[in-house]
Amino acid sequence: MTKLSLKRRTVIGAAAALFTPALVRAGTLRHFDLLIDWKPAPTYAGFFLARETGAFRRRGLDVRIAEGRGANIAADMAGRGQEYWLASSSAAATAIGRSRGLPVRSLAVYYERTPTVLYSRTDKPIETPRDFPGKRIGLVPGSITVEEYRGLLAANNIDRSKITEVDVDWDATPLLDSKVDGLLDYEEITPAELEAHGHRIHVMRLANHGVRTYSLNLIVNETAWADPARREIARKAMEAVQEGYQFLCDRPDEATRIFGNLFLDQSARYLKLSLPIVARELNPSIGRQTRQGWQDTIRMLSSLGLLTRPVSADEVAIYD
Repeated sequence: MTKLSLKRRTVIGAAAALFTPALVRAGTLRHFDLLIDWKPAPTYAGFFLARETGAFRRRGLDVRIAEGRGANIAADMAGRGQEYWLASSSAAATAIGRSRGLPVRSLAVYYERTPTVLYSRTDKPIETPRDFPGKRIGLVPGSITVEEYRGLLAANNIDRSKITEVDVDWDATPLLDSKVDGLLDYEEITPAELEAHGHRIHVMRLANHGVRTYSLNLIVNETAWADPARREIARKAMEAVQEGYQFLCDRPDEATRIFGNLFLDQSARYLKLSLPIVARELNPSIGRQTRQGWQDTIRMLSSLGLLTRPVSADEVAIYD
């Protein structure tokens, strides 16, 4: 990985042409497509480990994991319910989508807090939000991380006009070339990748500075959930993904080997750095979601004016 290729959370672009899938039996297995909201990365290890360790098959499921193009696009596609009706997304994209009328709800939350970090060079570290004034911060247009950045500024009463914001792509080159002072991404993706390549960086976790939001979650189309057959599939898939993430926590070395064999472009050193970060970010009870957690997430999104209409925690998530 010479181009720092695992990039994240863009919401730019149109959804692909959609079609209505049929639930088919492959032998005794029920087949369906599960959409992850970006390219295969350690963030989604639980999904791939569920497939590779047989957690899906033990529950009678034959699952194809499809790559997505951003959390908001994944929520939109699951809301349409044509090509995909079960997907990963971010909690922010789920709540924002729900406020726009998308018929999606969260089944499980894997990251109880956002793993987004502001990363900077160690020779010019940004250690707290108070260091932001006068700095150049790179932002990927349309990314969910931009909204989290706005939440960070609001939570710490930082004047946005005193910061130079620079449009960037997901490539970390602007930071390495000193064209910006800080960039945003999930800690286990570009920051871990930079460290794996020998770059020294400083990370500031947004969750440690007032950004109280759920993050990675599993969402379902409401119409699909109303169908008993697909509701059963969704519940079994949710259990399998939970088992996959638990496998990562319980058997990290074997999980790293399995994941590395699937994606040979991701170096062993990178995976040894990033997969423990994923395990650390997981809920103590993997997949757990609470009304209070969703209320906190909704409150922050509402304060930033990101919700088209007010939504409640019960509209956004399924708790049974």
